[in-house]
Amino acid sequence: MMTKKMITDLGACKRLWDSFVQIANLSDLWDFRFCFHKHYQHSLHFLTFEERQEVLAVLPLVHHPDKDIYVFFPGETWNGKTWLERTFVYCRRPQEIGRFLSGCPEQTYLRYIDWDDAPSVSEFEIDEIGYLLRPQDFAYDLEAYYKRFTWKKLKAIKKEIASLLSPGSSWHINRLSDYDLLVNMNLGKFGDTSYFYDSRFAESFRDVMHMLAQRGWLRMVSLQIGGETVAVDMGALFNNTFVVFLGATHPDFPGVAKVMNMQHIEFACQHRVSKVDFLCGDFYWKKLWHLDPQPLYKYVSPALKSESRVPQERQELDLILPMAEMGAAGF
Repeated sequence: MMTKKMITDLGACKRLWDSFVQIANLSDLWDFRFCFHKHYQHSLHFLTFEERQEVLAVLPLVHHPDKDIYVFFPGETWNGKTWLERTFVYCRRPQEIGRFLSGCPEQTYLRYIDWDDAPSVSEFEIDEIGYLLRPQDFAYDLEAYYKRFTWKKLKAIKKEIASLLSPGSSWHINRLSDYDLLVNMNLGKFGDTSYFYDSRFAESFRDVMHMLAQRGWLRMVSLQIGGETVAVDMGALFNNTFVVFLGATHPDFPGVAKVMNMQHIEFACQHRVSKVDFLCGDFYWKKLWHLDPQPLYKYVSPALKSESRVPQERQELDLILPMAEMGAAGF
């Protein structure tokens, strides 16, 4: 007989996480997600499903009080929905995932599920499309990557990059003091639609930055032109994957987004990174840079669907938010 338990003690939740999470992505690390929990402090509701004293599944949930829904730990939100991608579901019997999902609280909304066999799970729906670049696909050779572009488009990109990287420009890596500039530029451009409009999000990522720096995983890239810092991107290199999390650009330097994108791709080729994760969001520039789409999935409980309380999709915002909001800046 299967039994369900709810664990609410922080220490017990951490022990459960450490016991069952297989670390593949940076977001699989407890310490990474705890940087957000420190500031959001949502109540923990980790679910376990057990049979004959064997844990069959673990769903690390928290209760989001503003929306009165249950979401993945730690429950950081933007535009009414959780933000962190490649979320964790431990399931010893993948064929029974539907059975475990049905044991979630009635108001459950789980996003960005990275599940190898997701299309065969009837309870899952496509959430958003993630965009990756796999440098091994073109043998880490930039010239081979350039062949993905039309000659005219590539020429225009290179010309614009060269015009900005004139004498007097310089790169700075892991200059932590630039984090405040990143936040302020982002807020200046997007106002209350910026992730950083919620100070909890800004302080959570500040903690993430320091954690990554201490472990040697941080890659914060700043571009300075004429003595002024005009772009800052924050990413991480972990498990041979480079993730570009956040960024911002100076409004007086149009086109600097292309410089940042190319810098990330050059770095990935030079260091033979297995993939670059530019995160979700169907932003138009991602197709123009010939990134590879990969869907992530969501689970919306039947009760939420019937109540029509599912947060609205952000398609309209996607049309206006460039990569400066999601990570490296695009076109």
